[in-house]
Amino acid sequence: MSMYSGIKNSLASFSKKEGSSLTVLAIVLFLLFDFIALSLNVWLSYRIEQQAININLSGRQRMLSQRMVKTLLLMDKNIQNEQVYLEYLEELSSTFDRFEYTLDAFHRGGRTFSAESDMIEVAPLTSEATREIINQALREWAPLRQKVRQLIGREFDMLLLQQANDVAQRKNLALLALMNALTVELEHETQEEAQRIRFFQGIAFLLALVNFSVAIILYRLRVRKAHHTLDLVDNIMNRIATGIIVVDASGSIVRANKVMAEMSGFSQQELLNKKKSVLLVDYEGKTYGLRKYGERYHCKLEVSKVTLNNKPATVYTVIDDSVSVAQQQELAQLAYHDQLTDLPNRHLFKDRLDLELKHASRRGEKLAVLFIDLNGFKSVNDQYGHKFGDLLLGRVAVRMRDTVRESDTVARIGGDEFTLILTDVANYQQCKALVEKILAAICKPYLIQDIVVDVGASIGVACFPDDAQEEADLLSLADKAMYQSKASGESRITFASAWRSPDD
Repeated sequence: MSMYSGIKNSLASFSKKEGSSLTVLAIVLFLLFDFIALSLNVWLSYRIEQQAININLSGRQRMLSQRMVKTLLLMDKNIQNEQVYLEYLEELSSTFDRFEYTLDAFHRGGRTFSAESDMIEVAPLTSEATREIINQALREWAPLRQKVRQLIGREFDMLLLQQANDVAQRKNLALLALMNALTVELEHETQEEAQRIRFFQGIAFLLALVNFSVAIILYRLRVRKAHHTLDLVDNIMNRIATGIIVVDASGSIVRANKVMAEMSGFSQQELLNKKKSVLLVDYEGKTYGLRKYGERYHCKLEVSKVTLNNKPATVYTVIDDSVSVAQQQELAQLAYHDQLTDLPNRHLFKDRLDLELKHASRRGEKLAVLFIDLNGFKSVNDQYGHKFGDLLLGRVAVRMRDTVRESDTVARIGGDEFTLILTDVANYQQCKALVEKILAAICKPYLIQDIVVDVGASIGVACFPDDAQEEADLLSLADKAMYQSKASGESRITFASAWRSPDD
């Protein structure tokens, strides 16, 4: 109390000499802190946008790497059919360019293709972790890059095609692992950067509160000396970029500034004598702001006890935090969900798989992991365009989500590839019935923009704990089983092993 009294007396003494200067200083500082907070919000939005582009591009690199491997295999299979071979060669060239440009842009900065095939400018990755991953990827990519470039230039060269296939088989898994590690690192860096910016926002908010506390002390001192200073304080409150209300001992509002009126939807006159509960409400341990028609919003709140006309009162400083909360939710959405289908992405899928494996192991239950690759999607995409293809992927996602149970997980990991987790699978017959139901749903015709199209699906299934007990082993087995289905050229289901129930 002695320190508070000393500060109060010093301010009182200084106020007598430089009252107007203190008022101007308080207003300038509030404007400065408000500008800093706004600048940090703009910077956070810009960084989220840039990092989201990099996250999407790194995820696309994995899909492009897999597409090159599949295209090389299909070229080898159709070496005798010149027209089909050349079509796959053209696809290989397009995929190669996208992968090459993006990897080079990550390394040195430059232009690459967006999802809509437009050229976009990408800044080089600068952190030590991402630079190390990119350098490793360049080393793994170099031998495959050389063979593919030679193959594109020579067209029909069976020996070179075989060499390219061999290199692709050796390097694909390493490239996939590096691109996945890059995606995870970019997401981690985005979260850390957002936390740092929010830390500085908190400092700016704290300084604003300190400055406001000084202004409140000055307000109380000036009220005691002259009634006309109330107009000056009101002017200060109305210039502050945060909502302010003064509440008496009965909980009634005796003063509110313009910002508080704008935030709530009431006029300043309407707020007078209303209860504080019309503006602030406690819900599940948090305080929320209320607007005139009942809408609730996130807010930050600072409470100060004061004396008004020799009576106790409380000053509430209210900051609308809805934009900051929305930005955090947007960041989480970008980091954990596929933007096209709104399904969980690879990162969230692996988190859920890890959790479901622990539950299944603890409860002694079985679960199945599915890898699904659409058949015929490329031809639909080529014939009707990428936007049409995106609509088709959205419809496929909806059908799968509607077919499985609430406890199951459907995820899109890139391109036309999906993964599923089927929980609490009692036996082989139940698992097979569920997977066949999913396949039947996917293979039904689709009506999009008055056009009827058909796609199929190649499905690989691995079961816990019969096929494998580790996450990586299950994913690898399901992926290999999917490629066995793909090799048949038809829509089919391949189980990773001969898992059967005793009755089968």
